Amino acid sequence: MAGIDTDVAADVAQSLPEEEVRICLFSMSGDYYAVTVDVLAEIIITQKVFPVPTTPSHVLGIINLRGNIVPIVDIRPALSLPQLSGINQIAIVNHERMIVGIVVDAVSEVIAVPRSSVLPLPAEISTQDAGIRRRSRFLRAVIQKGDTVAALLDIDRLFEAIKLS
Repeated sequence: MAGIDTDVAADVAQSLPEEEVRICLFSMSGDYYAVTVDVLAEIIITQKVFPVPTTPSHVLGIINLRGNIVPIVDIRPALSLPQLSGINQIAIVNHERMIVGIVVDAVSEVIAVPRSSVLPLPAEISTQDAGIRRRSRFLRAVIQKGDTVAALLDIDRLFEAIKLS
């Protein structure tokens, strides 16, 4: 009887769908990044960004989003990526009690991936050049979807480093 119970439990476990993680994939400077949809509010197309005097260089300005003033930031410097060449799309994210816009090159898609596709950062990352090591502080994991590999951003750490919280 024990063998039958074990077989049934194994069959049930195999038939249950794997837990999924919903993410938003986007590109910046030729690399793919992701945020979980629990922090993502929406994606908007470029609109007029109003500069604010005396703000840090990574704060590009503010926008009026349906009556809410939203700071727009460029996270490229924190990720050791090349300078921003223009605003294409803005990912509006929730961070603690703040709404912030992150400038991205292009949003690829919002998808659900199996939790098994969310992999820990490779150990070899500590032996890479300084830029990659600095960037890795702001990454939680690596997500693989087909041939695409994206770095899952740690929004809390990133905003803490660029002094938005």
